[in-house]
Amino acid sequence: MQMKKIALAKLVIPFCIAGAMVIFFWFAGQEIYTKYATVFSIYSFMPLGGAVAAIPAGLALGIPPVGLISFIIFTDAVLSLFLVWNFDYAKKIPGLGKLVERAEENGEKAIRKYKWAKRFGFVGLVVLVMFPLQWTGSAVGSMVGRLIGMTPLMTWLAVIVGTFIRSTLTTLISIGVLSFL
Repeated sequence: MQMKKIALAKLVIPFCIAGAMVIFFWFAGQEIYTKYATVFSIYSFMPLGGAVAAIPAGLALGIPPVGLISFIIFTDAVLSLFLVWNFDYAKKIPGLGKLVERAEENGEKAIRKYKWAKRFGFVGLVVLVMFPLQWTGSAVGSMVGRLIGMTPLMTWLAVIVGTFIRSTLTTLISIGVLSFL
C-alpha cells in the first residue's frame, strides 16, 4: 500500500508543482502571465530549436534575463522530475514496457562494452542537454540518463546543469545579437 502511495505521489507531484507555477503567474498579472505563456508555448511546441527561438522572444517581450533563464530551467526540471521518477513505471505499460526494457538492456550492454563511457555519463548527459535541439533538455536527456543506468537524482541534476548552461549561453548570445539591432 505504501508503494502505491509513493508511485501516485511521483505521478502527481510534478503536475502540482507546474500547476502552482501557473497559478503564481496568473496572480502576478495578465501581462506577466501572457509573456511567460508565450515563452512556454514557443519553447515547448517549436519543432526545432525551441530554446533558440523562445529566449530571444522572451527578451523581446521584456522578460528579464535571469527570470527567463530561471523559467526555462524550472520548465525542464519539472518535466525531467516527472520522467525520472516514473521511468520504471513505464516498463509496466503494455507495449511501451517492452520497448523501454529493450532500450535499457541495449544501454546496459553499451556501457559494459565501452566501460570508459560510464565515467562520462554525467558530463556526457550534460553535454547532450546543452545542445539546443527540441526536447533534448528534459525528455531525451532524462530518458538517456536512466537508460544508461544513472540514478534518478544524478539524471535530474545533469538535466538541470545542462539546461542552465544552454539557457545562459543562449541568453547571453541573444542579448549580444539584440544589442546590435
